[in-house]
Amino acid sequence: MLWKAFVALLFMLVGICPAQYVQHTRSGGSTGSWANLLGADTQRLELFVFRANEMQLCVVDEGEGEKPRYGSLEAAMQVNRCVAGVNGGYFGSDKRRRPLGLLCCRGVVISPLATGSFTVAGVVYDTGNGIRMERSKNISTPLRGMQEAIQGGPFLVERGQIVPGLEKTKKAARTFIATDGKGTWCIGISSALTLQELARWLADSSALGGFKVGSALNLDGGSSSAFWESVQGVNRPGFKSVRNYVGVRPRTSRETTPELERH
Repeated sequence: MLWKAFVALLFMLVGICPAQYVQHTRSGGSTGSWANLLGADTQRLELFVFRANEMQLCVVDEGEGEKPRYGSLEAAMQVNRCVAGVNGGYFGSDKRRRPLGLLCCRGVVISPLATGSFTVAGVVYDTGNGIRMERSKNISTPLRGMQEAIQGGPFLVERGQIVPGLEKTKKAARTFIATDGKGTWCIGISSALTLQELARWLADSSALGGFKVGSALNLDGGSSSAFWESVQGVNRPGFKSVRNYVGVRPRTSRETTPELERH
């Protein structure tokens, strides 16, 4: 497709920090030889790293009802011309699958801002000029100023530090979005980890190469976890249908306004 060729060319021209797929692995610390031999002890992070002045968020909604609009992360990303994406925020178990918290697509608010739960502790949104990640209770931009937005939680990392009180016994696949606070962002998934384990990994200043995480927000993980990336052809479909997705695509216009970020 022509748009894929355009994206590949854009990646070569970005220069400072080209958008790219990155995988990190490490041992889970098991002493069992069989686990090590079979690879069952290997923990994994898969990331799509990008610059916010080159790429924009694209929040995609499957719509209400039992028949989804797209049916998969891959289809949703391709139709919306995204280069990478993950599953999005939490949603209800009823037939309407209502989003739990703010959902804004192309400037249209589909679900309102929510408070009072760790699952909606934070909001990540794109203003059209850049991306912000903030505590839900401290949002500095009115909803009308958001082009794309989604709530999630809990926060995993803030100001480069692990958020206290994260769950440390239940292991599950995780989905998240993170930033270094200097214009570089990533969306990603992990193998089965506790929230505390994931936060510790992300907060480790030497664990992700040159990407130093300043803030990270958890999204809807578990069996919903999915990751898709077009340039390297990576596709990790989820095990159940979801209500929405968070994608990344090239900005349609280059603004001279500085990137907008708060943490």
